[in-house]
Amino acid sequence: MAMDSIVRTPEPVEVAPAPAPAAAPLATAALWALRCLVVVPFVLLCPELLAAVGGKHDAMAHLSASANDVLGTAGWILFVLMLTVTPVRTVTGWRWHEPLRRDLGVAMAAVILFDLFLAGLDQSFAGGFLSRIAGRSFLAAGTVAALLLVPLAVTANRRAQRRLGRSWKALHRLVYVIWGLVLLHLLLLFGFRAFFLDALVLSVPLVVLRLAPVSRWWAAARRAGTHRVLRATLAVLLLAVFAFGLQFFVRELAYKGHLAFVRPSVH
Repeated sequence: MAMDSIVRTPEPVEVAPAPAPAAAPLATAALWALRCLVVVPFVLLCPELLAAVGGKHDAMAHLSASANDVLGTAGWILFVLMLTVTPVRTVTGWRWHEPLRRDLGVAMAAVILFDLFLAGLDQSFAGGFLSRIAGRSFLAAGTVAALLLVPLAVTANRRAQRRLGRSWKALHRLVYVIWGLVLLHLLLLFGFRAFFLDALVLSVPLVVLRLAPVSRWWAAARRAGTHRVLRATLAVLLLAVFAFGLQFFVRELAYKGHLAFVRPSVH
């Protein structure tokens, strides 16, 4: 999704060299491989969805519980992967991956909104639909973040960008509000413990590479071919911090997703 606009001085226009003959097919293959990530949460929930549709005993309760873990975690992973598009361009100068900003963003919105819908059906929370999605502070923060995704997903296309003009970029800066609300949601839900702290660690490299002085310096040094050792060292450090934060959520998705996938066959 083209949500990932950032407030900074525009970089000088770079004329990208023509890709090597093998580069375009390789980039296309990489794009489609990364796009396939969006189906993972739905594949993991497929058995429980089928069980719920089939009316199996307690299937809806199991689906609601699994959705909170699987869809919530998957949505966050897709969100941060979308947020990496601009930093990767800053560090490497690559452009082939930029369609992922829109693709991952729209997919993330679909995952989170589906999670919100299922949360409203969760019988473990008392009250009606609104109470189940906003009856507590952590639920309210998550629900507002999810609803803010709607205008971004709807306008994540060139036609909307042309019609909105300069307002389009301002609208898509809501991604930073959403980012903050998600972190607040995790803080209110888990406190200063694993989930929130790992999300905070994961956010640090993405924030650093969005700082205007950092992004301008990096882009200028990359084009000039200077500070190569320093840039390589910083890139490795930032990647290590990002990977350290991300691996926690990947492992969580794999574990909870496995439980969701096998649970219907157990009952």
